[in-house]
Amino acid sequence: MRFLLPLLPLLLSALTLGSVTACGPGDPAPELNGPVLLIVAQAPEPGEEAPDAEGLYVTYSIPTQDARTFTRQDLASLRWRQIESDFPAGSRARVFEGPRLSAVLAEAGVRPDTSVRLTGFDGYEAEIDARMIDRHEPILAMRADGRALATGGLGPLMLVWPRSNRGELADMEDDLWAWGVFAITPVAPDAASGTAGPDN
Repeated sequence: MRFLLPLLPLLLSALTLGSVTACGPGDPAPELNGPVLLIVAQAPEPGEEAPDAEGLYVTYSIPTQDARTFTRQDLASLRWRQIESDFPAGSRARVFEGPRLSAVLAEAGVRPDTSVRLTGFDGYEAEIDARMIDRHEPILAMRADGRALATGGLGPLMLVWPRSNRGELADMEDDLWAWGVFAITPVAPDAASGTAGPDN
């Protein structure tokens, strides 16, 4: 045992480092929080660190200075809802899951009477009236039938409405079902009435 004594300080250092950095099976590693999936631009309650103004933020003129950012883990911690509905319209129904749009906006400090514009990766924009959000509680779906919505498909986030079980939404088309959503921007009161931007 005596020959181990000179190595004892090194062994103690290694054990101490391991106790600080190791993650057990139930401990989320820091990187599991993942990259930013969504920003709410011009947020009344912005995050501590705004994303850089580059890429699609610049292309689509989305301000990032006072943005509130959301990672997958952030969104998973909010109030979720399941909606069984068809997309595209007339196709088979699927079970979509994700946080309520209203919960995301509230987390960013956006007033309930504020209409918003959702922007997808392809530049498609859907302007949603605050009254529609309050009345129908759409979600930012992250899963469909238990599977994560893939980036490049409909994900990572898609606005989903309870079209299948709300009579007044029965004839709703797909214009306001924005997919590939990565940014939300508050708009001036009464500026939105449930309208969509350029076609996909």
